[in-house]
Amino acid sequence: MLEKGDTVVVGISGGADSCALLHFLCFLREKYDLKILAVHVNHCIRGEEADMDEKFVEDFCRSLSVPCKSVSYDIKKKAKEWKLTEEEAGREARYKEFQLLAKEHNGKIAVAHNMNDQAETIIMRLCRGSGMKGLGGIAPVRGNIIRPLIECSRDSIEKYCKKNGIEYRTDSTNHMDIYTRNKIRLNILPLLKEINENAVENMARTSAIIYDEEEYMESVTEKEYKSCLISSNKNEVSFSIEKLSNLHTVIKRRVLRRGIRDIKKDIKDITHKNIDDIVDIMTKGTGKKINLPMGIICETEYEKLKIYISNVEKKCNYRYSLVPERKIYIKELDKYVMISLNRQKKEFGLFNVCTKVFDYDKIRNDVYLRTRQQGDYITLKNGRKKVKDIFIDCKVPSKERDIFPILATDDKVISLVGLRDCVEFYITEDTKSRLYFYIWEEKEK
Repeated sequence: MLEKGDTVVVGISGGADSCALLHFLCFLREKYDLKILAVHVNHCIRGEEADMDEKFVEDFCRSLSVPCKSVSYDIKKKAKEWKLTEEEAGREARYKEFQLLAKEHNGKIAVAHNMNDQAETIIMRLCRGSGMKGLGGIAPVRGNIIRPLIECSRDSIEKYCKKNGIEYRTDSTNHMDIYTRNKIRLNILPLLKEINENAVENMARTSAIIYDEEEYMESVTEKEYKSCLISSNKNEVSFSIEKLSNLHTVIKRRVLRRGIRDIKKDIKDITHKNIDDIVDIMTKGTGKKINLPMGIICETEYEKLKIYISNVEKKCNYRYSLVPERKIYIKELDKYVMISLNRQKKEFGLFNVCTKVFDYDKIRNDVYLRTRQQGDYITLKNGRKKVKDIFIDCKVPSKERDIFPILATDDKVISLVGLRDCVEFYITEDTKSRLYFYIWEEKEK
């Protein structure tokens, strides 16, 4: 958890756990050459009592020669603004401040979760129907966050405080069963201890076992995820349905959750049933779609399973006038296009360059790059065909048809770019002038 010379940002509320943590880290300060900073977040919920906690923390830090940053948040107001419970908003505010200071000093964040917190978390997640990852509990180390007291019981922490003469504050709301965690702490854990006095320790041990096994399963999941993945970006992932279908159900579910996490970092609202619903539509052919929580949509498109954020699925019409030798950025495609007369650009030094050449003698009006229009057709070797029928025949995903690039002049389609070209504009031995069309990306994807 700690290395010599580390900077440690300690989250301190003034309670027994965080005071014991700060005191213990100060005990190690000289031995490990630690730089210790403290952060206290006043939630402004308990009025004068909260202000007294803040003053206590500042005095306590001063007694240990630890710089302390105190910040106030109106958590009731923030909870409404952020659409969270007060518990969730408080946590959000605390970790925001911890991370800000840690980033400023390139440090680690130490928080005072203990064995009892671990047991409470496991019960909460069990009631919520969490999978094995959730039942692995609170990680001792996650990213730059460390939890040095995670294997210490609350009783042992209070004994440490008493032995070392450490005073601490007691939050009056800790004794009110108005929050989920409090209800577990005050009502459920005491009952479990009546059944088995080592219930807390046993739950923590089980959680540690699950956590270790979960790490192994994650490595298997990552391997299969890469194998099944077709493409991904910040808004969408797509998988091979065939490869997903060949996976064991357990790994299949994990791969799907991993995919959702790629586009939505927090997936706590995605349930086991949501994942099973995704598995179900994989067997029902193309064009099946389901809506998941948090605006996520899952859809089958031929051999692909796509998972994407719904707000990027908006129909988007565009029409760009193309002028010879002028590069134009097509924001809807995140690509560049250019037309050129009578000369071919040999080297773009770019990515995914597509080049097309047409008989410019037959194009006497402006050239456009646009999206499809009602009644669009293109002339092929075997006659005229509707653009929408070509999209279907070529299995162009329905979500991509509305932004598919079409090169056109007046009401005639010159090219469905990268798909089909109109025979009327083919190069022949009578062609005198040529039109070169380029479309490319300026970064690798």
